[in-house]
Amino acid sequence: MKIGTSNLKPEASCSTRDYCVAIRTLGTAGEMYQTLLDSLVAQTHPPKKILVYIPHGYPAPKETVGVEQIVRCEKGMVTQRSLPFEEVNTEYILCLDDDLYLPPTLVEEMFDALENVHGDCISPDMVNYKASKKDRIISFMHSFTLPHFSKKWDCIVNKSGSFSYRVRKGGKVLPTQSAAFACFLCKMDAFRAVHFEDERWIDQFRYASCDDQLFYYKLHLYGYKVYTFNDSGMVHLDARAGGRHDVSEKLYNQKMIAFIIWYRSCYHLLSNSGYDKVISFLAYCVQFLFGLVFLPLEVIYFRKLRYFKDFFKANIDGYRYVHSKEYLKIPIYDYYKKK
Repeated sequence: MKIGTSNLKPEASCSTRDYCVAIRTLGTAGEMYQTLLDSLVAQTHPPKKILVYIPHGYPAPKETVGVEQIVRCEKGMVTQRSLPFEEVNTEYILCLDDDLYLPPTLVEEMFDALENVHGDCISPDMVNYKASKKDRIISFMHSFTLPHFSKKWDCIVNKSGSFSYRVRKGGKVLPTQSAAFACFLCKMDAFRAVHFEDERWIDQFRYASCDDQLFYYKLHLYGYKVYTFNDSGMVHLDARAGGRHDVSEKLYNQKMIAFIIWYRSCYHLLSNSGYDKVISFLAYCVQFLFGLVFLPLEVIYFRKLRYFKDFFKANIDGYRYVHSKEYLKIPIYDYYKKK
């Protein structure tokens, strides 16, 4: 049963807790998209607007609650998350993927949490987002993703460009350096200050990855306070709009992008001293050697001999890219950071 629209705030109202929703979609999530819309209008603290950003040429979804506004834009995982958002006329923006379920009190609770910690951005965990033990082992072998035992941080971005995740039980709201990109509530001032549009370079790769880390770590590096909202009750319904993947090409892209992200967000920073660069370089070398040790297991697991060549080719191609004329036109990651 569709929920009525009386909960939505009238256009004229304005308060410090007003927010607009920005949904990133290709219009193919179907019932899962309808679930999202229904859960938005059922919020105890409803949005001022529901804006649906869909690329040119894609049909508008037939699912509706009668109040959302369709906004046409260019296609891209980062592109659709880094638009000017001129339609947003509130202090906060709630960015969403199109295949989520939000508990009715979620937005209100996230606002409460942000106010309590004086934060700038908060992202809820998701019921089925946490990886299984098998997936964690594969991620450890493939990307050097490690657990950490700090109760202070949820996720930590390491000098090697990889991240580590918390294994000890922590609080309801924890500071973080990365989070799930499917949903976040953020101050528009902070959102615009980091110029996330500079990270659209990643959209040229067929299998883009780590766009979430690029965004949240940039906020963190610029001095904004980012938090994870644990035990949120949010469910990622997982529409998989991108379709099936070529595993070989995907893994090659992931390794190449991992090099680029390390170089961009950890090594080649205006704020880095020579010592910082040496430490970051050594950290990446350790990760590279670790990956080399486990490479035979990855080859056996996926039954792909080409991974031996792709392992080295991905790093070489990543190095070439960050020294290309195309890349050198992009402002350095911390270019806009206040001194």
